[in-house]
Amino acid sequence: MSSELKSLIHNPEEYHKKLQFMTKHMNYDEKNRIKEVFEEHMSKKNYHKLRVLSVGSGNGKIEELFITFLANTCPEVFYIGVDPDDKELRQFNTLTISKKAQKQWENVAFKFHNERIEDYMEKADKGEVAGKFHLIVAIHSVYHFTDPVNTIQRLYDKLERDGILVNVTVSGDVGKLQRILATHFDDPKIQYMNSEWIEEKMREQLPDTTMTSVIQPLTCNITACFDEESGEGNDLLDFLTQIPSFRKNTTKVIQDEVFGFLNEKKVIGPNGDNLISIDAGYLVLQQE
Repeated sequence: MSSELKSLIHNPEEYHKKLQFMTKHMNYDEKNRIKEVFEEHMSKKNYHKLRVLSVGSGNGKIEELFITFLANTCPEVFYIGVDPDDKELRQFNTLTISKKAQKQWENVAFKFHNERIEDYMEKADKGEVAGKFHLIVAIHSVYHFTDPVNTIQRLYDKLERDGILVNVTVSGDVGKLQRILATHFDDPKIQYMNSEWIEEKMREQLPDTTMTSVIQPLTCNITACFDEESGEGNDLLDFLTQIPSFRKNTTKVIQDEVFGFLNEKKVIGPNGDNLISIDAGYLVLQQE
């Protein structure tokens, strides 16, 4: 494994810029799907004061619709967002101010913690911060946990009785690509994994826990990735692999393996585009 290359997350501004290129080439509205998942699992629950922990909350945009759903469903919501990126949390705070000014989210009290989830949980164990929740959500944040399996189990232990933890991780072809990359790169800030790996490990770790998994089929247009001169294609490739300047910073052996995989998995879309699956895997754990 190479320990010299630093993953994209070391430069948060570049990471979020290339994330935008990624979403631009995808065929779905993830915000709506996340809202549907929570509606399905919470429609029969009756909370007067709901406590929510969002792990890797970012700027709040991807959680916007389901926060609105929670605000319309529960009389009071206490919402904690934890993220190591201070800029993203400031944007989230700005979003909350805007929503409240529009007479939305008025019954939601927000509190933000600019730190890693592992640091937050240490404080929770000491009673320094809130430590029990009805709902915990981690949307594409598990890749940045120091010890993903242990951290998810610790998060599960923070659930109130009948509470749920929802973890969203990449699946499909891009999920398989993650496991290929895991054999080449070793950076403590990024864990190359997919939803199938997470589910397998959690079922081993928590065999008696009620779990349900749902795969949301999604595709990504990777046509531009095969054009070496395409800036947008290179940005997309960097995000798919989480390696900045992938073509410049990796060996021919790694590039041949990655492009060989993409060529093998791609399908031709109705407009002649090269598409691969970048499904989202939802794993829901319920506390008994």
